[in-house]
Amino acid sequence: MKTRNVIGWIARIFVALVFMASAVTKYISLDAFDQFIYEHQLFSWITTTILTRLLIACEFSLGLLLLIGVKPKLIKSLIIAFLVFFTIYIIVKPHFFAVDQKNCHCFGEVLIMSDTQTLIKNIVLLVFSYFMFWNKGIEEKNNQEVLLEEKPSKFNKISVWIKNNTTYLTIVCFVAVLIASFGINMPDSLRYKLYGKAAKINEEKFEYLISNEALEDLHIKEGKKIVCMYSPVCKYCKKTAKRLDVMRQKYNIKDENFALIFWGGDKAIKRFFVKNEIKELPFKNVPAPVFLEATKGRQPIIILMNNGKVEKLLKYPNIIDEDIVEFLNK
Repeated sequence: MKTRNVIGWIARIFVALVFMASAVTKYISLDAFDQFIYEHQLFSWITTTILTRLLIACEFSLGLLLLIGVKPKLIKSLIIAFLVFFTIYIIVKPHFFAVDQKNCHCFGEVLIMSDTQTLIKNIVLLVFSYFMFWNKGIEEKNNQEVLLEEKPSKFNKISVWIKNNTTYLTIVCFVAVLIASFGINMPDSLRYKLYGKAAKINEEKFEYLISNEALEDLHIKEGKKIVCMYSPVCKYCKKTAKRLDVMRQKYNIKDENFALIFWGGDKAIKRFFVKNEIKELPFKNVPAPVFLEATKGRQPIIILMNNGKVEKLLKYPNIIDEDIVEFLNK
């Protein structure tokens, strides 16, 4: 009986630590995890950033509560449900979603795991989950037994207190992790609304730029255009381009609605599309001084234009579905 309890304790601690490590590593590489979930084309960008933080909070909370031993039967059952759900997801993902199969993002970008490796990992955790039922978690001494002890140990007193306050502890734990998830790494769109400054361009210089004969092929002044001002080596430009590429696919935006203006070498621009794994859209390369004068030295800037008139300026991180779709549909 004692051996079963020890095995159960080891299994419980192992599963708990894996869950907590999974949450922490996702949080460390949150930008990449946000983008990965967004590429499933199920949710808007804002909804995606909220859901990723909720998922991380749930995962860390479950791991922590399992580690402590709070509400053992409930938490263990939720852990198994969690593992079963994501195991099924890994199996069906290649058939329903055109997303990265090389990294499941279970551990963000800290530990790269393929779908096959993740499937094996989940099966191992499910086996350990069976054994963790051999350990009951918190010492389940009756309160009366502890009170009758001449000198109850501090450990027993703590165990009883935890046992009597499990619901409270569960709620506090989840809320604390949730606040940390949103507070320390606030979703881009929310942070921008609270602290961000509006995008700005030098309108005179921008007009001069798009009137250049070299940009005629982009037809910037014809119809509705999403004009993207990029540097091929800017990491935020790459993130913005990837996000817009998902929007292009999700909302069936035509290629001709885009006009990409770069400064930088042609080889760097080609690598921009290839390494970022996005479709090469109509683009032109312009001299850096002209570009930087028009954008006031900032990039990326997304300019929504209707028949040559600037309607809205967007910049990273506040580039969201609603603005793009509303502009194209009105």
